[in-house]
Amino acid sequence: MKATVAGVALLAAMACEQPAASVDLAAERSSLLEADRRFARATAEERLEGWVGFFAEDGVMFPAGRPVIRDEESIRALMGPLFDDEGFSLAWEPLEAEVSAGGDLGYTYGSYESRSPGPDGVPSVTTGKYLTVWRKQGDGSWKVVADIGNTNPPATDRSENP
Repeated sequence: MKATVAGVALLAAMACEQPAASVDLAAERSSLLEADRRFARATAEERLEGWVGFFAEDGVMFPAGRPVIRDEESIRALMGPLFDDEGFSLAWEPLEAEVSAGGDLGYTYGSYESRSPGPDGVPSVTTGKYLTVWRKQGDGSWKVVADIGNTNPPATDRSENP
């Protein structure tokens, strides 16, 4: 009996020491960039539902000048009024992705543009950059766990502050 228990314990210990399966990081980066592009398309087509649908259950947003937004209901409350306005649009393009060695966490960053109707009817355009942290789900899909963006300086200031 002792020999059997010791053998099972030794096999279990050896199994724990085995290196993780090799992760194709280039393929994972490509997959993550495509996930971010799908997120942008879903947001453009489905608006609020497209936005919320890409967040993990524990996903958070870091909106400027506001507290951290921590759940789907709060994300809906923040973003809903924007997407309810038919004149509002949000578009972005990821520029880069990086993935952890284990292939289960990653981030993307890029540039965005939002448009909102101005009081005079002329659209107000805001550009900026963003960083989104992603976690791979059990089904192999990527979900947003943290998202933050900030605006670029006004066009007249960009020559001084690129």
